[in-house]
Amino acid sequence: FCQADEEDDHSDLALEAAKSRRKVCQAQKALADCTLEHHMVLVDLYRRRVEAANMHLLTADLNVGRMHIESKKSGIPTFVGSSPRRGTA
Repeated sequence: FCQADEEDDHSDLALEAAKSRRKVCQAQKALADCTLEHHMVLVDLYRRRVEAANMHLLTADLNVGRMHIESKKSGIPTFVGSSPRRGTA
């Protein structure tokens, strides 16, 4: 009878340990799920920032093109690059 009680105690402890390990695994999964959700929100935020930057770049490109066309129409020369330095010759 004594050995049977020890085996039951051992089985009960093993079961409790397995249940505790399962709870740890559930907590790790919940943390991983939350981390994934957080990263997905950040990805969406960065995607929106990229879209906004692309729109700003498009606007800047259109402004450059418009200024180029206007300068050609008005006869004002367009300078590209840095201006010549004074005192060098």
